[in-house]
Amino acid sequence: MQTQKTGLDFKGQNIFVRIDVHLKSWAVTILTDNLVHKTFTQPACADTLSKYLNRNFPCGDYYSVYEAGFSGIWTHYKLKEMGINNIVINPADVPTTQKEHLQKDDPTDSRKLARSLRAGDLKAIYVPEPSTLEDRSLIRLRATLVKDCLNLQNINI
Repeated sequence: MQTQKTGLDFKGQNIFVRIDVHLKSWAVTILTDNLVHKTFTQPACADTLSKYLNRNFPCGDYYSVYEAGFSGIWTHYKLKEMGINNIVINPADVPTTQKEHLQKDDPTDSRKLARSLRAGDLKAIYVPEPSTLEDRSLIRLRATLVKDCLNLQNINI
């Protein structure tokens, strides 16, 4: 006797997510290989996005993209930690049409980047490992301390 499947299973299917990162909210567009799921706004939280994807597209292969900007790369690390294959792109490298250039808003940008991600037209920028960022921070701190010590020596002369 045949039984009917009652649960969702997206195993082996690609789910493409475009995130327009803002300080308090994200504009998110979700596409599959065949359809546009939806564009929506959510709180600026990687956990919320991960829960949404796992609830609506269980066992899928998740790919996300967002533009480098003021928010840094903490979102990239968090998404990677949650099993979402994320890339960060340079906003100037995004292919755009004249109409999209004139009609500049979050939902339009979000859909455009999700389509470009699905088509494979986007090239990721280099994102250093957290240990590399910590090393750079240590070197900057040392340079600042050396400069401050020299300034103090020059004042006392």
